[in-house]
Amino acid sequence: MKATGINPDTGLVEIIELPSHKWFVGVQFHPEYSSTVLKPHPVFMAFIKAAISEKVEA
Repeated sequence: MKATGINPDTGLVEIIELPSHKWFVGVQFHPEYSSTVLKPHPVFMAFIKAAISEKVEA
């Protein structure tokens, strides 16, 4: 497990990833609060792209 997002004000880990997994990310914040239909948060876009890629490969 790798901490990839640390809050600079508090030093708390807010994003983790599991490099050995195709796509695993955990967040301690709410990306949906900064998403809109026309401009989704990058976490959501990365998930959708990974899902599409997995479907194409399957």
